[in-house]
Order: sequence, then C-alpha cells, then structure tokens
Amino acid sequence: MLKKLCTFFSGRICLVLSSVVLAVSFTGAADLPTAKSIAAEMGAGWNLGNTMELINVQPIPTKILIDSVKMAGFKTIRIPAAWNMHADQNTHVIDPAWMAQVKKVVDFCIQDSLFVILNIHWDNGWLEGKIDSAATRPAMLATIKAKQGAYWKQIATTFRDYDRHLLFASANEPAVDDRANLGILMTVHQIFIDTVRATGGNNASRTLIIQGPSTSFEHTADWVADMPNDRIADRLMIECHFYPYQFCLMSQPASWGNPFYYWGKAYHSTTDVIHNSTWGEELYVDSQFNLMKPKFLDKNIPVVVGEFGALKRLTLTGDNLRLAILSRRHFYNYVTRAAISRGMIPIAWDAGGKGDGTMTIFDRKNEGVIYDLGLLNAIRDGAGLPKLPGDTTSDYTLATGNNSLRILYSAKDSGNGQVSLPIIKGNMTSYDSILVRAYIKGTTQYDSAGIRKNGYISLSMVTMSKNWTWRERTLGSLTMDNWKVYSIPFSSNSADTGNALVPADPTAIDFFAVQVYSHGFRGAIYVDWIVFKSKNGIVDTVYTFDQKAPEEGNGNVESISLYSTEGVLADNEWLTGTTSKWVTSPVKKRLNVNRDNLQISTFKGMIRVSGATRSNAPVNVTLRDLQGRTIWSHVIKNFTGTSYIRLPENHQSGPVVLQIHQDRIEMVRKVITLY
Repeated sequence: MLKKLCTFFSGRICLVLSSVVLAVSFTGAADLPTAKSIAAEMGAGWNLGNTMELINVQPIPTKILIDSVKMAGFKTIRIPAAWNMHADQNTHVIDPAWMAQVKKVVDFCIQDSLFVILNIHWDNGWLEGKIDSAATRPAMLATIKAKQGAYWKQIATTFRDYDRHLLFASANEPAVDDRANLGILMTVHQIFIDTVRATGGNNASRTLIIQGPSTSFEHTADWVADMPNDRIADRLMIECHFYPYQFCLMSQPASWGNPFYYWGKAYHSTTDVIHNSTWGEELYVDSQFNLMKPKFLDKNIPVVVGEFGALKRLTLTGDNLRLAILSRRHFYNYVTRAAISRGMIPIAWDAGGKGDGTMTIFDRKNEGVIYDLGLLNAIRDGAGLPKLPGDTTSDYTLATGNNSLRILYSAKDSGNGQVSLPIIKGNMTSYDSILVRAYIKGTTQYDSAGIRKNGYISLSMVTMSKNWTWRERTLGSLTMDNWKVYSIPFSSNSADTGNALVPADPTAIDFFAVQVYSHGFRGAIYVDWIVFKSKNGIVDTVYTFDQKAPEEGNGNVESISLYSTEGVLADNEWLTGTTSKWVTSPVKKRLNVNRDNLQISTFKGMIRVSGATRSNAPVNVTLRDLQGRTIWSHVIKNFTGTSYIRLPENHQSGPVVLQIHQDRIEMVRKVITLY
C-alpha cells in the first residue's frame, strides 16, 4: 500500500512513497494497447533532464526522487539518454554497466506505474546534428544507419518484456533545415521501427515515437506527408517541442529584438514594456497545437510535446519580478491545458539547475523536495489536478527593508565554497574597483584528532569569461565580528593581473561569484552589498540583497538566506546551523600555492602536463566541475618533466576546473576545456 508523506519546510514540499519493494510489471506476448489508448493515460509529464544523457551534471536519480515525481501528480517521465558515448565506436556495443544503470532508473519508474519514454538524446550529436550533412556524405550516413540499428537492437532487447508503460523514442531533436533531406530522417526512423519490432516479445506491439523535423510543429505539419511503415497499426506517436524563443530561451538582447519577460496580456508590465511578449502567447499556442489535428490526431497518431519550458528571470525586482513569475506560471499552465485538451502529452523540461535562467521543478540534491511549487501547481491545474498547499506568489525569499546575504559555512579541514550571483553587469570595462561590505563571525579553531589548531578563512571575488576562463582576487585580510568595506582593484588590462581582478574578457562576463577558502572555519558570512565603482567616480550598487538571495551554494556552503542587516550582530544561528559538513578528519596543513611552474595543453581525450616540479614525489591531478565537485582524479607516480594523461573514454567535455598539486604545494588551479 502506498503511503504519502508530506513534509512542509521553507515553503517547499517533500513527497515520497513508502519503501515498499514493488516488482517490475511484465506481460506476455499478447498485443499491447494502441498508441491512442495509452496517450489517454499519460497525462502531464516530466523530463529527467541533464542526467542520463550528460556525465556528472546531475546525480543519478534514486527511487525517492522518482516517488516524489509520481506523488506530485505526474504520470509520465521522459528519460533523455546517451548511448553512443557509452559504446565501443568500432563494434557499437553498449557498455553493459551503463545499460544496467539505465535499466535501474526505468525500473524505478515502472514500479510506480509511471509511463516512461526512453530515447536516444543528443549524445554528442552523432545523429541529430548530422541529418543535413549526411545528405552529401555517404560514409556519414552509413555510420548513422549502423549506429541507429545497433543501439536500438540492444536497447529493445534489454527491455523486450516490459509492459505498455514503456515507450521508445527514436531520437531527440533531429535538426532538418532543408526539406529535401526529410527522407534521410524518415529512413533513420524506419530503421528504429523495424529494429525494435524485430526483437519480438512486447516490442512487436509497443508504442513507438518518432520526432518531426527539428521537432518543429510547423515543419512537422507542412513536411511530413506520411508516417514510416509499421507492421502493426496504430502504435506510433509523433513528437514536437515547444519553446517560443524570446520568452522561453532568450537571455540577452539582440539587434533584432529583446527577451520577453512577461507572457499573456494579463501579465504585461506597464513600466518595462520592451520586455512584454509581442508574439508567442496564447493564440500562438493554440495555432501551433491545432496544426497537429488533421494529419496526426485525427488519424489516431497521438502527439507528444516532448519538451516545453521557460527560463526563470531573477534579475528583475519589485512588481516586474512578480509579473515575470506569474507570467511563467501562466505559460506552463496554458501549454499543459492546451495540450491535454487536444489529447496531446505535455512534458515539462527540468535540468535540475538552480537560480536565474533555469527550468527546475524538483531539487535533485535534496531528494523528493519540490523546488518550485508554484510551477508545479501551474502544471497540476492545467492537467485538471488540485493545487498542493503552501504555494506563494514568489519562488524566492520576498523580503523588505535592509537585508544582507547570509552564508552559513563550515569546513573542518581544507575546503572551499561558492555562491554564484546573477550576471547584472556583463560588461565591466568601465569599472576600476569592486567594493564589498561584509561581516564574518564564527570560529577558526577546531579540535581534530585531539589537537587544537588555528584555522583560517579567506574570501575572493571570481569572474569567468572567454570560454569560462577563471579569474579571482582576494578581499585581503578579513576582520572578524565587525562590518568592513573591502576594496578589490579591478582592471581590463592584462598587465595588471598581479595587482587586480582582471577578467579574461571584461566585455562578456559569464560568471560572477563569492568564493570562500578555509581551513577549520565554522560560522557565518554576511554580505550587505557589492558595489562597482567606475573610473570617473560613479558608483553602481549592483547587488543589495534586500529582496532576493541566490538560490544555491556549493562546496562547504551549508545554506543561503536573507537576514536583517540590523540583526547581524545578535545572530548566532551558525552555532546550530553549521554541522553537516563539520566532520572529523585528520589535521592537514594549509595548501600552499606555487603556480605557473607547469604548462597545460589539452587534446581530444588527453591532457599534457609539462614543466618542473619541486621533487620526485607523486603529482596529483584532479578535475572538478564548475560547482567544485570532483569528477575525476589521477596520480602521476613518476613525473619526468612531461606527462600525457589519457582521460576516461566517457569523460565530460567542456569547461572544468583543473587542480594539480605535489605534496602540499598547489601547482595549477585553472579552468580548462576538455575535448
């Protein structure tokens, strides 16, 4: 018997199922239901985004998370999955361990009687980025066909006996810019259908999903005249995605237009009219969805809205912020209602990130916690479900008066933490200093292994730009138990690197954060404001923290909140609120820094380290993601001046933080790009 547990805290809800072990449901070889009858059961859905298709971005889900999704009212989970990056590139054999991991997640969903859509997602673009190119490259097309057949044969065979709750989807967003190349996409889909059907069992009648060209409603309605052939009738669905760009995805203004923050005439701003939507609103939703009726819905071919969503906009303030929040909820509500009323399946995108520019409903790091209850209730209402209690107007701390950002922090041994801030000043070339008013309280003494030692804490401001190049500058010597204004020299001239914070590209700041380094510190850090001072003496108070706090800290940050500036002196919550990371471990000395002795080069699947070290001791190499989490480590036992480090075959590509140290000497800490 299922048991619903609701825990209310900080305006969020945790929904879990009891820990009853449920068997995965299999059926015999009798035909599974038609696609139309299954579509009628699927309701609103949720995407397990940036999890099974990207490495080390979000944690592998547990049963608790899947239970929470179920209890929140969703009936369908779409699992975007990578296969190519987990397969031998010569034989196309998928790593059995990866197949088992995907199967485990699918089983969690099936045990909760959720419908599951399992696909081949972007997967480094081996398929969806190459349809048009393959039209003139026979070898590329042959590889695509071979991989599509090989991967789907293995996937389908693994899941052959699963019941109607499991659906397969051929691809993700196969881009087709030239209508003449539609035939290539349909050939790829035909391979998918024929391969799955040939594995027999329940796959002979399983509902399968193909994607329209570029998952565009207009291209799909205009270009797709016929569905691929299928040996059994009424077992196919078609998939499109819905992201009206200026409201859903656009973050920066362009020469041709601005991002839209306000959607639906009832939620337009009277003071920020340039960001009101001028297209893509309710009538546009209706017109796009209606395109599916004559060719698909009327012919018993259900339509899956496989992804939809809109960015959270947290750089606004006051009534405009309220309108943006309500606009976003209205968008989710309207899209859900419009889809379900037409017999379509809407599936909200959720990549698990937090803060500005994200589309998150569930907190992946706190299993089972509903991160955005207002957004969830908008979807529930659109799907005809009652709203869950505890909803408020805003999805951040709405506070009034003079507040400070409070960071509760603890690290018994050497550690670091980070609080990223929304980008308000993307171009910083006009400034010559950054002023930070801060207050630090706590203890830098600790007792580990019976030895009492003095620790330390330091604060830095960090920028990243120009392919995520990391640059930071310390606030200098910190004053405990008193307010102080700290000044950091800022420059756009690379010649000032040793004396100032010099971003790699001050015209295009991608990342701005407060960085904490510590050893044996436990306490609270309060930031009243951060000011950028111009060369001409003009001061911009960029961050006041009076109305909203950043949504997440990383590393040894325990929690983030707003706190009355007047009450800082009397606040002692750090005494009881900073324990979870205060763990006993051997005493270590502070990591000394001796950089620039090593040179780093990156190649496809490889890092080259060259230069001189202090001794013959082993050299430790660590890769961390941009949130500070370790993703891979390696030890060079005998460093002779040059070493080529081969990365794992399934390594994460893109920007990462590289750290190299020998003994307690740090030789390198920088952001590099892996290929």
